[in-house]
Amino acid sequence: MLPTFFIREYRIIKSKKDMRILPAEDFYSFEVADYQDKSFTFIVLTHNNIHSIDQNLDSILSQDHSDFQVYYLDLGSTDGTAEALRERVGEKVALIECEKDYELYEAYYNIVLNCPDDQVIVHLYGTDWLAHNDVLSSLSQSYTNPDVWLAYGQYIDYPSYQKGIHDPKPKKTLYKKRVQRAPWVVAPLKTFYAGLFKKLHIEAGFFLSIENENALLMPMVELAKAHVRFIPDVLFIHNENSEKVRKSRRLAFMETQVEKTLSEKMVDLMILSEDTPENLEQCLKSCQGKLRGIADIHVIYRFTEKTYLSYEKVKRKFPKVHFTHPLEYGEATFKQTVIRSLWGGSKSSPYVLLSTDQVEVTEPILLSTCVEAMRKARAYGFFFPLGKEGKGPFRQGIYCWNIRHQTTLALQMGLYRRLDLEQELKTLQFGSLQELMERWAGQASGDRLGLSFERAKVTASGRMLTQS
Repeated sequence: MLPTFFIREYRIIKSKKDMRILPAEDFYSFEVADYQDKSFTFIVLTHNNIHSIDQNLDSILSQDHSDFQVYYLDLGSTDGTAEALRERVGEKVALIECEKDYELYEAYYNIVLNCPDDQVIVHLYGTDWLAHNDVLSSLSQSYTNPDVWLAYGQYIDYPSYQKGIHDPKPKKTLYKKRVQRAPWVVAPLKTFYAGLFKKLHIEAGFFLSIENENALLMPMVELAKAHVRFIPDVLFIHNENSEKVRKSRRLAFMETQVEKTLSEKMVDLMILSEDTPENLEQCLKSCQGKLRGIADIHVIYRFTEKTYLSYEKVKRKFPKVHFTHPLEYGEATFKQTVIRSLWGGSKSSPYVLLSTDQVEVTEPILLSTCVEAMRKARAYGFFFPLGKEGKGPFRQGIYCWNIRHQTTLALQMGLYRRLDLEQELKTLQFGSLQELMERWAGQASGDRLGLSFERAKVTASGRMLTQS
């Protein structure tokens, strides 16, 4: 038996002459009073996806929402994809190998047929993977709205990091003959109720005449035009390398779009340097070349008579960098100089990347990704000189850990919220960079959450600077 709201709404929609798709946002704002977790079944279509299949499965198994089952439907892979999946078949993971298209679609039908009507089916490809650990939690919340029968979400293309669905609202009223243009149909990840699928596919031998998954899934859009929800949060990563149409993009164009589409520049870089102009120059070169998303760069430096001219040369090489030393504030201490430089401007960014000059950025870092990870995990900081720590991943390639004590290595480059950094530094007493790092590391709380990349993208000397 179908849920009552399926039957009721089916009759209403069928009786309407204007078969149009309502904007997804109309239903997205609906508030649900009673929350009930949903159960999910992944159906992942694979064909020669050996380079991405482990990432695909790991992203599913790492979901915080644990009520799900995974079925891989492999269509005659010859690159080892099926062999790799066989090794990982278990309680939650099943593999069905098919040689012909109709065998795959028939297996698809049988899987959904054996699911409860209120089970949510997640349609995914082996080339793609989920973006973070709470994708199913987000979908579960969406489906508690009885007006939602189908749902899809935002995604990021890899490796260009462009957003995939910029405008979820159809630009024109979509009638029956043009329903194939609906965003849900073209989205690489689709979700729907098993009961809705069963309502449309009940005839024996139906799948022998179907040649692709659009023919399999499009009838549901005909039935549920006004019941599609768009989730604006990024739910998954779409591997654009699998699409020939996008292979001709130039690298320079992609790098420009990364900063344009993901976020605005919301991070200020603050570098602390004590009598080491050569290290500062190398640090600045690597930061300007590898960090994406920097708004302004500030350098606080202390010098001796021996290094004064060397610092002046560095300043001329980097004319857009703001250089400050304690003497510019008269009797101000090193601590006061740091605080004034961080919060004295009227256009301060909400995040600060605080670093010594004893580091070098070795790989490109998209800071907007780090900021988003900190927001979702409610982390205290993102520490770039560190690699994989503790348990994870929190998101793809990012690991989280409890801060037992902050090592000086971690503090040599870290991303923080500006307000958190202000509160932290005001409570410390320090007159030099060495004292700052020692006392900051000594007062770390054990209940803080830190983030790092799986592999460190910044090299640090690890040595303490001597007080000048």
